[in-house]
Amino acid sequence: MWHVLAAMAISTTGEISCDVQVPADSGWFSGHFPGDPVLPGIAQLGIVYDAVCRSRGEQPGIAGFSRVKFKKIIRPQDGLKVTIVPKQEADGSYAFRIVTGDEVACSGNLALRKPDDIIKKREL
Repeated sequence: MWHVLAAMAISTTGEISCDVQVPADSGWFSGHFPGDPVLPGIAQLGIVYDAVCRSRGEQPGIAGFSRVKFKKIIRPQDGLKVTIVPKQEADGSYAFRIVTGDEVACSGNLALRKPDDIIKKREL
């Protein structure tokens, strides 16, 4: 398992919050970087996507990430608090942040594909 998603809660407004731990022996840390392991940005985005999928009970496609900022290096021993808020103005869009300690490590937006977009693409 490349990360442990625990204590997930979903509020009545759809806000997702969860605690995440990436084990020190995770493959993400093995090559990034030898002797000075950090959690790669793509792994952080994957954690956000996984949390959204679990909350929805489905695995929709990703339309894209935007306004992503990596502000703090995440080390193997760092516990993560992930908060994901659905955007009211855009169905399938979320604002997220990953916090370690008292600092925001990563923040941004996630947009999921709408089922109609997938059908249209197949018709082309």
